[in-house]
Amino acid sequence: MKIGVIGSKFFLDSVSVHFSQFPEAEFICFQYEMPEESRLLIDEACRQTNLVLFSGSIPYYYGYTQVEKHKKEALYIPFDELTMALSLLSISNKERVPLNKISVDLPDRNRLSKVLNESEIDEGPLYVKDYPWVYSRENETNEIHIVEFIHFHHKLYQEGKILFALTSIHAVYEELQKLSIPSRFMVESKHTLLESLAKATSLLKLKKTEESQIAIISIQGCQQSLKENEHFLTTLQKVSKSLHARVSLEYQDPHLIYTTRGALQAFGYDYFRTIINQYEKEFNTLFQIGIGYGYTIQEAENHAAQALFFTEKFLKNKTITCLVDEDQKLFGPLLEKKSYVELKNEDPAIQKLANELKMSAKNLKIIQRFITVNNFGTFSAAELQAYMNVTRRTAERFIKRLKEVGFLLQVGEEHPYEQGRPRNIYVATEKLKSVT
Repeated sequence: MKIGVIGSKFFLDSVSVHFSQFPEAEFICFQYEMPEESRLLIDEACRQTNLVLFSGSIPYYYGYTQVEKHKKEALYIPFDELTMALSLLSISNKERVPLNKISVDLPDRNRLSKVLNESEIDEGPLYVKDYPWVYSRENETNEIHIVEFIHFHHKLYQEGKILFALTSIHAVYEELQKLSIPSRFMVESKHTLLESLAKATSLLKLKKTEESQIAIISIQGCQQSLKENEHFLTTLQKVSKSLHARVSLEYQDPHLIYTTRGALQAFGYDYFRTIINQYEKEFNTLFQIGIGYGYTIQEAENHAAQALFFTEKFLKNKTITCLVDEDQKLFGPLLEKKSYVELKNEDPAIQKLANELKMSAKNLKIIQRFITVNNFGTFSAAELQAYMNVTRRTAERFIKRLKEVGFLLQVGEEHPYEQGRPRNIYVATEKLKSVT
């Protein structure tokens, strides 16, 4: 695991002494003179590392757009109340300067107010300059003018209103020192530094775990069946090489492609869409595509089947792709306005209801979602079975329990075939609608 650390020399010297406590990671430092220079370091940092850790909110503000463009994970060392409290305590103890004779610059003055209020200190620094816009993500990037902050402290010192300056910007601290103004840079809390390094390494570990998840792509044609189409199968096998994937020869309606989440994400959904556009023309059909993530093959297959089922709800005149991840979240249609539906539910009311029905909360939530996306229309046990990817007997057992408590009502039956037993048709009652 490689972590890129972007900051001033002062910061890099402070944080590097803690790198040895995280032997599982390799840290590569990228130094700037001024915070805005961080955006010039992003390309190289993203090329060499898996995650970028910024020294604070300012360099992150200047660099986050490029980080997102590279699709890299990024964090920054937070400016917290502990940093503020330790800085004021240090000045009070070492410099013997009263708080009302200190000028302060910091990202958000509310941090200072919170420290003073919780410490029951009535009078604090009277001269504060902040830059809260650094936490916003607007289209236009503001520029932090170092000269303004230097002038802020310098003017107050010349006028005799302050005896000491406390700054959160290292470049400002260096200039104040040149002007012989008593000052110090905010205390770099060891706890905050270690916590940030631990968070960075943990995030990378989690990312690697996610990337190793099984990903299954379930694909079928809308206008025509591609089952036993040797040319289509050969075409899928060619693209599967780019995904380090395997195409199932057992299942061909729909076709299943087995890969990993990391390989699929590296492949890129946009590029995947480009390939599908080619297939639309070559095979003269639109497609329904369901992608499922999971920690086991069975889990990923179930999620892919659910995602494929949901594509039917969005079918128009274009290929539809949906995804269900390991947490039962439905994303889709992909490559359009991003949205997701929470299929997993930890609502106490749902948990209680699931216990009364003697079924898992997960299954109850899936049934709720099935009914909702069907606009509370009629359905059969076979349709519920196909969606949940369970046996017919299990689906019928769920229906029976819901009928017994008045959540479902049998409204008729259908005869899908000329021979065989008719299928019972059910509809959700108002009682179930009030729960969903």
